[in-house]
Amino acid sequence: MEYLAPLLRLFLYGATVLIAGSIALRTTLSVPMGSPFNKRLMVQIGLGSAVILSVALAMVLQFLLTISGGDLSMALSPDFLVIAAQTPVGQVAVLRIGAVLVLVLCILAPWRWLALLPAIAVLISFGLEGHSLSYGPRWLTSSLVVVHVAIAAWWLSVIAPLLTMSREERDRYGEAFGRQAVIAVPVQLVAGGLLFGVFTGWQIDFSQDYQRRMLMKIVAVAVILSIAAANKLFFTGRPGFIWALRVEAVVALGLLALTAFLTATGPKI
Repeated sequence: MEYLAPLLRLFLYGATVLIAGSIALRTTLSVPMGSPFNKRLMVQIGLGSAVILSVALAMVLQFLLTISGGDLSMALSPDFLVIAAQTPVGQVAVLRIGAVLVLVLCILAPWRWLALLPAIAVLISFGLEGHSLSYGPRWLTSSLVVVHVAIAAWWLSVIAPLLTMSREERDRYGEAFGRQAVIAVPVQLVAGGLLFGVFTGWQIDFSQDYQRRMLMKIVAVAVILSIAAANKLFFTGRPGFIWALRVEAVVALGLLALTAFLTATGPKI
């Protein structure tokens, strides 16, 4: 059970990248409905929806088993289900499940912007739970978390589709994404930096295990930013672009895993 929480978090973050990030990409890049790129994004949205439904239920079950001492029959009793519904764990699970169900209807609608609504709901759910609620003004930390997660999801969701596109499509969408990332990534870094300050009380102390792990995340972010910068300034339009994307995908997976571990453990309050 020790590693279950970080593992569920990893799947949750991955699913959020696939859902919210892909929907945001369809909007910001104005991807044509029938294009191969849009088909890749739709696959990601479908896969992410299935994963987030499973993870939302699993996280609630984990919580119920924890408070019931591992007794499954007690955990699933009406009284304990009511308790779960009154906690952030149960409430965000309902929000995520509801968002995915609404998303199915929105995808079928002719208006693309409708899909943004459930995607935003999934993003907002991250501001309603976790150790971020224990630090600073709630409206501030929640807003910073949502902005940070939203831009990260948008950024990471583009990697897989670019890897599977033809060279011409990869270069075209890669160039368009790079122009937008120049604006979005600094905003994400500011949000992440402010969150780090709030979580640590603006006191750097690498004798603390949480801050050492946070430093590892910062290094991973620096690496992936360096790769992204190289992609925009040098590799886009050249044969090495796909290899740079593959490296970026590996680093991104490691970054998601580390973030999941940090979130599941959290700093000492």
